[in-house]
Amino acid sequence: MNNPIRNWWRSQQFKLSLRRGDIRHSTQLLQEIQKSGARFSWLEKLFRDKLQLERYSQEYKRQTETLNKQLTEASQEKDDFILIPDEEFVKYIYKAFNLIQHDEYKLQSTSIDERIFDDFESKLVEYLKEEFSKIPEKQLFIKLEDGLEDINNLKIGQDPDYLLV
Repeated sequence: MNNPIRNWWRSQQFKLSLRRGDIRHSTQLLQEIQKSGARFSWLEKLFRDKLQLERYSQEYKRQTETLNKQLTEASQEKDDFILIPDEEFVKYIYKAFNLIQHDEYKLQSTSIDERIFDDFESKLVEYLKEEFSKIPEKQLFIKLEDGLEDINNLKIGQDPDYLLV
């Protein structure tokens, strides 16, 4: 029997198997068609895609069930997932930063707690010293004078031009 004739016969058997609703036999025939190297008809492509989507769906359902089970187990093991604020700490933060709550979404800090920013300030000074040491003394002096002049010439609320570039 010739290959094109055999491929045609398999396709006919495939269509008949689908009409009867025999999915298992249709799947076997589809695998035979694929192994033979024949091109799929539109019906065979459609059936192949259907099978693939069913596999994806089953995998998705299994993963969902597994994750739901893990979530249920985790929530049963620990009931302390909810953070409970320490009232004393909240009061300290409000006082140290002089916080003003304007509305539900806007919180303003009008103060700085020195103990929190001492470490930041010392590291900033070290960084600036290190950067300044990389610049020759005369150039550094000129750049610092230019910076002070820019600051002194600024009008309140105005950005320096070199920052806008």
